Amino acid sequence: MVASSPLTQLVAALLLDARNISKSFAGLRALDRVSFDLRPGEVHALVGENGAGKSTLIKVMTGAERADAGTLVVDGVPVAQIDPHTTRQLGIAAIYQQPALFPDLTVAENIALSLERGGPWRRIDRQGRTRRASELLQRIGVTLDPDRLVGDLTMPEQQVVEIAKAIGAEARIVIMDEPTASLSDREVTRLFAVIGRLRGEGVGIIYISHRLEEIASIADRITVLRDGHTVATRDRGDVTRADLIRMMVGRELDAVFPKRDIPLGDIALEIKDLSNARTGVRRVSLSVRRGEILGIAGLVGSGRTQLAETIFGLTPADAGAITIDGTPAQIRSPADAIRMGIGYVPEDRRQHGVVRSRTGD
Repeated sequence: MVASSPLTQLVAALLLDARNISKSFAGLRALDRVSFDLRPGEVHALVGENGAGKSTLIKVMTGAERADAGTLVVDGVPVAQIDPHTTRQLGIAAIYQQPALFPDLTVAENIALSLERGGPWRRIDRQGRTRRASELLQRIGVTLDPDRLVGDLTMPEQQVVEIAKAIGAEARIVIMDEPTASLSDREVTRLFAVIGRLRGEGVGIIYISHRLEEIASIADRITVLRDGHTVATRDRGDVTRADLIRMMVGRELDAVFPKRDIPLGDIALEIKDLSNARTGVRRVSLSVRRGEILGIAGLVGSGRTQLAETIFGLTPADAGAITIDGTPAQIRSPADAIRMGIGYVPEDRRQHGVVRSRTGD
């Protein structure tokens, strides 16, 4: 028997090995011979600026896009063609920043749709679905009613459902695309605990995030992409935050977001004892001056989004006062807010910020 070479042993030990992946869209090269691999029980972070190629690489790995060139090997077996169905069979699960859930179905039903197999003519065990969903949510450490409609959930709660789906599918390769973008610190801690348990079970995790402090605390290895190219793959302990920023942008930066001294002007917006009984906003007061950035902080469920929607007129206030440039304002609808110079970028931009059936003109 011929002994296998160290290279062969390394390839066999990898859960996923993507080599020299290239992909173009209408002549634009999104990926140019990008390589990335994943080992059992590790968190391999994928970082880069917007447009670096991270999302395209993930789409190739999950079969949403087909590479123009390159090879993809899963568990030591080359995969000639990959599609979402094959991805599931290979034990690959992706958790995107924008959850792919059915809003008119319950949490339990959404989880069941991704886990149950069989034809349309079969007996549905609704109690079993609820029980299974509860078990998966408890495994994550989250208290969430399995019978709630997904359309009534917040964005963080929807992400939790996606994580439960991946865990229930017993995926061996889990891709997490900005999973903490809408989570509170407490929920991030819970997510990291779940990641730790998955890692202990030999699951490999591809972790995408712009939050470099998270990368430093959770990743085993880090791969940096820039302009569709692989810049470097490093062990976490071999790079600093400054190193990562330099590799991502291609130059030294004295500060990521340098603070600028701007003289503050008059009060542009002031709210006093603003309340909305329907959404739970109670007697909120604040003011913001021209040239000022005012941060509104709080845990998920504290009312930050509801306050913004009240100011913008999506859910008009039923008590309190709003003053714009010193003049009392009556904001009963978004149209009123827009006429008064107020803009709103919602938490769930895909669902509430754009009309997807229309062009960008």
